[in-house]
Amino acid sequence: MTGKRLTVREMAVLAMLGALMFALKAAMMALPNIHPVAVFIIAGTIYFGWRMLYAVAVYVMLEGIVYGFGIWWISYLYIWPLLVCITMLFRKTQGRLFWAVVAAVFGLCFGAMCAIPYLIAGGWSAAFSYWLSGIPFDIAHCVGNFAAVLVLLPVLLRAIGTAAGGKVQ
Repeated sequence: MTGKRLTVREMAVLAMLGALMFALKAAMMALPNIHPVAVFIIAGTIYFGWRMLYAVAVYVMLEGIVYGFGIWWISYLYIWPLLVCITMLFRKTQGRLFWAVVAAVFGLCFGAMCAIPYLIAGGWSAAFSYWLSGIPFDIAHCVGNFAAVLVLLPVLLRAIGTAAGGKVQ
């Protein structure tokens, strides 16, 4: 964070981004693990920097409130902020293909990252079986993330810029 206070406009845009990620994921629930959350986080982080963590917090809290605060939810506390961190490392990198590959790899690794709470709660066999059973979903997540970033990233960057007043942090 820059130490500068959020403006009311920034708060509103970040809250709406978090709510929109949640709503679009819910709307696309018929397609397992295919949703625009990663592209929203990447676009929002490119635009807002670390402030995107506010939108991620809104999204993660909505997930827990609506679907329950189960063991699966614990992984959301570190997985989505991790995508913000990864994006911050390469924030100045331009090119849809680069970001599509980042999002695809993230989607492919998603199940393994989600298995960590199961490792702690149930040991290696619980974590491994959780991860292994989800590999088809991770593949769908990988492909969906790749396609979503290729198609939506430029559009989202323009939309976020317009909503936020056009100033990149």
